[in-house]
Amino acid sequence: MAKPLGRRFWAVWTGSAVSYLGEGLLFGAVPVLAASLTRDARLISVTDALQQAGWLLLGLVSGVVADRLPRLSIMWVANAARALFAGVFAALVAAGDASMPLIYGLGFLLGLAAPFFDNASSAVLPELVPPAEFQRANSLTQMALALAANLLGPVVGTATYVIWPAAPFGFAALAYAAGALVTAVVSRRAPGRAAHTGDVGPLQLVRDGLSYLLHHRVLRTLATAVGVVNFVTSAAIAVLVLYVLQLLHLPESAYGLVMASFAAGALLGAVLTARFTLRVGERRSVLVALAMFGLATVVLGAWPQVVVSFAAFALVGFFSMVWNITVNSYRQRIVPLDLLGRVTSVFRMLAFLAMPLGALGGGLFAHAVGLQWTYVAGGILLLVTTVLALRPLREMPNGPAGPEAAG
Repeated sequence: MAKPLGRRFWAVWTGSAVSYLGEGLLFGAVPVLAASLTRDARLISVTDALQQAGWLLLGLVSGVVADRLPRLSIMWVANAARALFAGVFAALVAAGDASMPLIYGLGFLLGLAAPFFDNASSAVLPELVPPAEFQRANSLTQMALALAANLLGPVVGTATYVIWPAAPFGFAALAYAAGALVTAVVSRRAPGRAAHTGDVGPLQLVRDGLSYLLHHRVLRTLATAVGVVNFVTSAAIAVLVLYVLQLLHLPESAYGLVMASFAAGALLGAVLTARFTLRVGERRSVLVALAMFGLATVVLGAWPQVVVSFAAFALVGFFSMVWNITVNSYRQRIVPLDLLGRVTSVFRMLAFLAMPLGALGGGLFAHAVGLQWTYVAGGILLLVTTVLALRPLREMPNGPAGPEAAG
């Protein structure tokens, strides 16, 4: 029988879930707003690229901060900043001042805050639950992410945008503010721990995290593989609104429904990942997920039909949960707690490094050769990556939670 995860975990989970809703609202509304201003794939793709640029600028810094300061405090401050950015943007849209430069500015500012929240939220989990509950806690966190950021958020974001363009941005500001408030209360009652890094300078702290990951073959391979996944995914998402409008011939309001199909698969994946990894094993789970990403992306490009595309998005959603839960739990088990923030930041830095490039590349590639070939080429790249990952991932244990060497 599973042990209770505790009030502190559930409080932090609630605050995170509400903030994920804010992300989803923006994820649904921003591309539709951009598409109302331009149909140029290159200009639309810049929005996503700028949002991911925060990882390039502050990804490593956020890891050091997550290992030096209480992680719950970092989470609520980051959410408070995002609430401010979204609130100001909502006011400008309501005043009729929407423009592509304004959208670029919002994406950039949100991107600066995201690494601090993401690194702290991942690194704080071992402070909230014991190692035996990592997979269950990660499953619940990913379930909240899928439900709020990928299902409810985009659908509500696009629907409320049609009613009043400023509405989803105002709701996002309120969601971020609520998430910040809940986490701030938990932080004040039990602030958590900050790692004891002594008099070591920030640069050496970054080097320690980088060295740990680069000398760990499995983590290094996983980070490289997810970098390729993020490159292809960012390219696909950057032009997804055009895929929906031009290839599927659906209205703007259907953009959120496409993301809902992804979220439906993700929810199912969050529920079934523990059983899946128990039956298949950790190593095979991540390899199967990687292969399914490639197959689904090829299908999206080769057969742009509504039913087929929705099924492919659901498949990607399912295996994104298998990947995220398995990889996050593995990393949290093997990395020492005092290093976890920095190793997580380096892992995600390597993973997210490709996202702005993918977003820009997707726009340029789609403009040059068309939307369909953009998806087909991305899928082939993912399938090749799966083959190349087979050998180095042999060192990853294939049990659901087997012992690992922290080398």
